Amino acid sequence: MSGRLVTRSRLRKAGPWAGLVVLWLIVSVAVGLLGFVNDSERVTIGAHAAEISPTFDAHATLDLGAVLPRLRLKTDLPAGLGINVDVQETDADNLTDLLNRDALIASQPDGEVARIRQVIREMAVDNGVAGAGSGLFVAVVVATAWAMVGPRRRRELFVALHSSERRVQHRAVVILVAMLVTIASIFGPGRMRTPEIAPTSWKPLATLLPEVSFDERLKDVEVAAGFSTTGGVGVIRTAVQTYERSTQFYGQVLDKVSKVGGRIHQATDDETLALLVSDRHDNIGMDPIAAEIGKIAGAKLLIDAGDDSSSGQSWEGFSINSLAQHFKDLKVVAVAGNHDAGGYIESEMRKNKFTVLDSKPVEVEGIRFLGDSDPTRTGLGSADTPGDETTAQQSTRLADVACDQPADKSISTMVVHDPASYQDTATRGCASLLLSGHLHRQVGPDTKIVEGRSVTTFTNGTTGGAAYAFALGYTLRRPGEVTLLTYVKGKPTGMQTVTVELTGEITVGTYRSLPPDTER
Repeated sequence: MSGRLVTRSRLRKAGPWAGLVVLWLIVSVAVGLLGFVNDSERVTIGAHAAEISPTFDAHATLDLGAVLPRLRLKTDLPAGLGINVDVQETDADNLTDLLNRDALIASQPDGEVARIRQVIREMAVDNGVAGAGSGLFVAVVVATAWAMVGPRRRRELFVALHSSERRVQHRAVVILVAMLVTIASIFGPGRMRTPEIAPTSWKPLATLLPEVSFDERLKDVEVAAGFSTTGGVGVIRTAVQTYERSTQFYGQVLDKVSKVGGRIHQATDDETLALLVSDRHDNIGMDPIAAEIGKIAGAKLLIDAGDDSSSGQSWEGFSINSLAQHFKDLKVVAVAGNHDAGGYIESEMRKNKFTVLDSKPVEVEGIRFLGDSDPTRTGLGSADTPGDETTAQQSTRLADVACDQPADKSISTMVVHDPASYQDTATRGCASLLLSGHLHRQVGPDTKIVEGRSVTTFTNGTTGGAAYAFALGYTLRRPGEVTLLTYVKGKPTGMQTVTVELTGEITVGTYRSLPPDTER
């Protein structure tokens, strides 16, 4: 007959280890939670620098400063987790420009919401690790002290403690009273004072602007009552109307995508589809539309030919956040345009796991790519500033790389921003399909046979509907275009454009087959 699994001797041996685990857990949770609730992170959200900190009020609260009122809406996160966003400085020239930016970004908030969630997750992980480390340190110290005292000394202390039990009880009572007095002195005075200002009261945004119709998202928004709320009604009304006009226009366009879905070429089992975008210039309103077109077609890859921003500034990170969020299920191959220059946009692309082409051949979804970001730098409304090389020099350099590839690893697709950067490669016939943007209008597709090999050049029109370098708005300034590219075994076989007109109607272009590639 086997002995009992749980015995007193086994419990005595396991007791210290169990105690250490409980001690580690208590310290880890206490330190991690304390660090988390007191943590904050300064990031770029929309057109602002902002400081994000976690709360436990189950709301996302936007503190817009002294002039504009605070806004909040429910988060529906576990454990009543909330977020406070302290909106700080911006590079907007005036209040009207700032509010229009904020309202338009708020009409497509998915990218910024995802960014905030990522920051909160990083805070939780960092503080969780710090808590676990603190708990382990305390457990090791206690275990070391326990071992150093030894069993004989522990028995002596135990006997001494019980022999003066009453004296110990008296001291425990004194210590307990002292602790209660200390706690009361810390938390009591603030509660005994009469507050000079009543706690913040919140009212629905619809109550503040009863004449405005709100969509489902805005119905849950609450506004802090006070002078800034009542005094800024006109400002708030303008922002809400801009938001509504943007969501209405792009929302109606999105609804029309499914109606034209039957005319969009859809991938077969042996085909790989890529979606080409370019020159978005901050217009994130087109992102869900482009994503829906890609979804209907069955695209597995997004190709970004650059100029996602207007000036490459840090406040424009929302444009890359939006692209990453709406195409999170697709692999992304990208280059930066002349308006993206400065390094920030490229770093945001890489942070979001985009494959940023940098003059080295790379294979994605079985397609062999080559490309590079634009060497020229152009700000919002400023003249071009030369980079380390000209587009002509870049064209020669990339052609040398493309033409140096072996026949079994030839370049299927070259992606650059300015079509001038692929001219030498096209002339020498060292890539099958050469893609660009920059011109804000479609050019091609033009196919030529160079030394027995088909070479197709194509310039995509502006996806953001940009007339100039800044396209963020509640409507399009030019038709917004995306292009679907079809590949079979890594080789381009066809393309089709889909265009959103200024009226909001969608034009689906004819599917064009590309001549089969002939190996060099």
